[in-house]
Amino acid sequence: MPVTRGVTPRCRAPRSPRPVPSRRAADPHRAQVTPRTVVLFGDSHAAQWFPALRRLATVRGWKLVSLTKASCKVADVTILNDHGPYTVCDTWRSRAVAKIDALRPELVVVSSSDAGDPARPAADPLQQWTTGFEDTFRDLGTSGAHVAVLLDTPWPKGDPVDCAAKNSLHLRACANHLPDATYDATRHTAVRGAAAATGASVIDPGSWVCAPRTGICPVVVGDTAVHRDESHLSEAYAEALTPVLAPALDRLLGTD
Repeated sequence: MPVTRGVTPRCRAPRSPRPVPSRRAADPHRAQVTPRTVVLFGDSHAAQWFPALRRLATVRGWKLVSLTKASCKVADVTILNDHGPYTVCDTWRSRAVAKIDALRPELVVVSSSDAGDPARPAADPLQQWTTGFEDTFRDLGTSGAHVAVLLDTPWPKGDPVDCAAKNSLHLRACANHLPDATYDATRHTAVRGAAAATGASVIDPGSWVCAPRTGICPVVVGDTAVHRDESHLSEAYAEALTPVLAPALDRLLGTD
């Protein structure tokens, strides 16, 4: 994958700058300002925001580091995968958080899918998820970074691409509606509670996908497909949301 100036795709580390030769002092007027480091962290529902963050990184001059792994939740909760505990995710999460701490970023943008069942269900699911999110948000905060949590986006009704192909002249038939488009409202409540307890900021993209007044969640906006499959935003739509995501992140970085 080509490297865009100011952006480090995936987990690839940037090359170290060449040291200034000791025989000649560096010209302060030619010194480059160290770019802000921004990290994207979570599962594939975090990775779906990469097109928007990549565009912002290019415009703002950020160094963007993407640390994402499919089906691995942000919350420190072991989930089921193929009928067994998905402990690989727990290991990945721990190592990713340690890497973020070493990077000392100014901002960590986190998100994850509301799907996924705990390997050890608790009597109080809300408390289990709230505690899991709190633990991760606190660990991320030790790096000194602002933590911005994007709630999971509304889900379409079935396969939106297949539905649109069959109903090209009647796309409204493919639209989902709130609150049905929210996969698990309990997770959203848990995220908000954990953020309030740890000082993280919550960004709700629901109104960017579903009309606030009617609650209708279309499969196409203008000429852009909203989703690419049963749960993920399309790359084109995620990038189109850059102008509405930017103000929230700029405020956290003090650049608005």
